[in-house]
Amino acid sequence: MRRRLAALGATLALAAVVGACTGGATPAPTTPTQLAGTSWSLGLQGGTQPAAQQPPTLAFGTDGSVSGFTGCEPFAGTFTSSGSSLTISGLTKTSSDNQCAPSVVTAADAYLAALGGVTAWQVQTVLPTQGVKVLEPVKLLLDGPTLLVFTLQ
Repeated sequence: MRRRLAALGATLALAAVVGACTGGATPAPTTPTQLAGTSWSLGLQGGTQPAAQQPPTLAFGTDGSVSGFTGCEPFAGTFTSSGSSLTISGLTKTSSDNQCAPSVVTAADAYLAALGGVTAWQVQTVLPTQGVKVLEPVKLLLDGPTLLVFTLQ
């Protein structure tokens, strides 16, 4: 599992770097050291970008709650973490007037299933180097049967 996260991290570092001239030092991004109180947008699910018009999101409450948007409708649940271990459970869709295409509903259900299978988390930060600007430098990697990669909101 750690090798898989490390390999993905190296790949993300390359993908996140975009050549651009910078006029000076870019301040280092703030990297969260815990999940509580953070909000994220889904960038990759199992190596694929989300198909929804609005990207799925994930927010970790300071009270152990988790909530977000599936790409079709809101959801809520709970989370527990200890070290790099993470469990997300009790995920339920909350009422919504959204009418989504069947393919979006299928993707939303797959997103919730992937969240329910998460076993570990890791935050990675790609620091800028001289002459290179990093877009979306802070990534949250959630490992389980389906690897989920998020960007900090």
